[in-house]
Amino acid sequence: MSRGLRRFFREELLFFVFLLALFLTISALVLVLISGRSRRESLLLEYEAQRIAAALMEASRDGGELNGESLEERIVGFGIYTSQGAALQRFGSAPPFLHLPAGFGEQELLRGPILSFHEERKTITLIRWIGMVPGMMDMHRRMPRMMRPENQQLLFLELNVEGYWTARRSFRTAGSIAPLLILLVIAFIGYLYHKNVLYRRTLASQQQLAQLGEASRTLSHEIKNPLSAIRIQTGILRKTLPDANREDLCIIEEEVSRLSLLTDRIGDFLRDPVGQPETIDLDSFVREMIPRYDRQITYTNEDGAKIEIRFDRQRLRSVMENLVNNALESQADLPDAPPVQIVLARLKTRVEISVLDRGEGVPVGAREKIFDPFYTNKVSGSGVGLSICKRFVEAAGGSLRIQNRKDGGTRAVVSLPRGNSPQTGTARRQS
Repeated sequence: MSRGLRRFFREELLFFVFLLALFLTISALVLVLISGRSRRESLLLEYEAQRIAAALMEASRDGGELNGESLEERIVGFGIYTSQGAALQRFGSAPPFLHLPAGFGEQELLRGPILSFHEERKTITLIRWIGMVPGMMDMHRRMPRMMRPENQQLLFLELNVEGYWTARRSFRTAGSIAPLLILLVIAFIGYLYHKNVLYRRTLASQQQLAQLGEASRTLSHEIKNPLSAIRIQTGILRKTLPDANREDLCIIEEEVSRLSLLTDRIGDFLRDPVGQPETIDLDSFVREMIPRYDRQITYTNEDGAKIEIRFDRQRLRSVMENLVNNALESQADLPDAPPVQIVLARLKTRVEISVLDRGEGVPVGAREKIFDPFYTNKVSGSGVGLSICKRFVEAAGGSLRIQNRKDGGTRAVVSLPRGNSPQTGTARRQS
């Protein structure tokens, strides 16, 4: 991976970590705000219940009689009880005998009023001592006998608070939906950033290729002119030199041809990789290509049917010839070298063309470099063959993988989108 790509990946990783931290922070703040708002509504409701209870208690002390007309519409029930729970005055839902809620006793009631919420009935109930305030438990033993709780009265109040429960449901819904909405917004920002990174990466790659293309055209022009002159002079020398010196001319001609081929390959790498795609029958294409080689090559079509792809024919030929030549060269020194295998497999939506050999395989340190331009471990290689193959295949929407085989050798796999051929058969994997 180049330094520029590593920088892009590092920046993208840091940005997504930042987005994750931003999501967690904003979600926590929103949930705290919603929780605080819900708590505030509960406190306001408790204050209102205390206020109404105090007003009703004062009305009761002034000798007013409790009836439906004198009470507010929101009051569902109201009652005054002895410390033992017997009703002195009651209205509406106030029970005939007051039982404290489970888990609450006199000590809890001394600390403050008992506030209970009933979601099913959409009400709130308040139970408190009449004339006592929260925090009087420590004064219990020092009170005059007539002022102690056992000689005091209890107040019961039930209010209709349907609006509170509606707001509470809204808070619950907001607490559930808000993190999801924040996540969607953050994810959209991340998507836009990722698309921007891809655009920047593509733009940087195109700029680099444009610069290389300009340099390549200049270099090709400057190289091919002297090479043409050398070819002309070697042709003249071949006619005039004696036979004993012609072997040296062959060396010169071979090197000139190698340099000319290298400039052509560099041009192939830099020019438009898409070319002119056409529908190609892979089975027929491979069968026509194999007789061009004088060494044995086996071919297997696992599906046995017609398989079509969209590819530039000349570029596909360049890809297959590169892979087959690499496979033949890798096992050329083996005394009993097996045939190179070409296997065609059809998957659900793609086609795989595998070229298998039993050579030395790819060295461990070279796996990340084999597709780099001008990288080669051959004495006479130019190092652009696999780069050209990868560029042509990816331009057609495919991928190229080079893998080591289990018992030695290499498996080169070209994966391409399928054409409109019928889906039949299954693909077997080569080890």
